[in-house]
Amino acid sequence: MVAPPGGNQKVIGTNPIAMSVPNGEGGLAVHFDFSTSAVALGKITMAKAAGEPVPLGWAVDAQGEPTTDPQTALAGALVSAGGYKGWGFGVLAELLAAGITGSVNSLDVGGLKLPDGAPHGLGQFYFIIDPSTHHADFADRLTRLVDAVGLQEGSRLPGSNRQAKVEINVPDVLWDAVGILCKGPS
Repeated sequence: MVAPPGGNQKVIGTNPIAMSVPNGEGGLAVHFDFSTSAVALGKITMAKAAGEPVPLGWAVDAQGEPTTDPQTALAGALVSAGGYKGWGFGVLAELLAAGITGSVNSLDVGGLKLPDGAPHGLGQFYFIIDPSTHHADFADRLTRLVDAVGLQEGSRLPGSNRQAKVEINVPDVLWDAVGILCKGPS
């Protein structure tokens, strides 16, 4: 789904990276999860369904030119979050999830949203560490970091102060499409 910086062909997946750090009390002190692409593909497909443009910087067309048209973006490729730095993280995730696990490269994955077909052979790579087996003062270092961020008004660590959505705006075009799908074949 993602083209290299300056490119126009899909080479790697959206290759998300996540990190969770327990707080020692059964919860999370830090939780971070992001796609190494500028946006998840679903955001573009939702914009297409709603008849809305996408922000510049999310995708390129088939010639590698930036686009705000979701249909053109779907025919092109997504771009990396953070330019070449995000691209580097995406390549790292690709090498871990495909190369280390022996799974297929993103280049070789068939359509992910197809209702039928063989398994995709996608890989996932997990790196799990019990900090207590390495450094007895891990909790103190984590607390120092959490406290330093907390002293800065308006700042937060990833995953903290999350607010549940109580209302979701669904564009009329998308709502109508869902209604038609719910009715089934005539």
